[in-house]
Amino acid sequence: IVDSRTPGWHERLRIPGSVNMPFSDFNDEDEAMSHYEDLGVVEKKNGKLDFSKAKTIVAYCNGYWCGQTPGMFKKSKYSLLKMGYPASKMKYYRGGMQAWTSLGLTVVGSGK
Repeated sequence: IVDSRTPGWHERLRIPGSVNMPFSDFNDEDEAMSHYEDLGVVEKKNGKLDFSKAKTIVAYCNGYWCGQTPGMFKKSKYSLLKMGYPASKMKYYRGGMQAWTSLGLTVVGSGK
């Protein structure tokens, strides 16, 4: 489970077990590549990315109206889709934290 929100939002309130990969990191090549490594993507010697062991992710942000997950998936300079991440391995929990908390589901964080 990937929280695509900025670190402050993630620290304040998050889905248990989620990891923070801020959408804004996907505008910086080094930051994006560190996340790609965490997702099982390997850079070959020729510089191309190998997605054969890419993990299936479920990403979320603040709610259906929030653009942070779409930024990570397709709008950022080094977004998942632009870099070749398999679309079949990308899932979007569109309701985000708004729906999660509205349903009374468990959350963790300093703002709990």
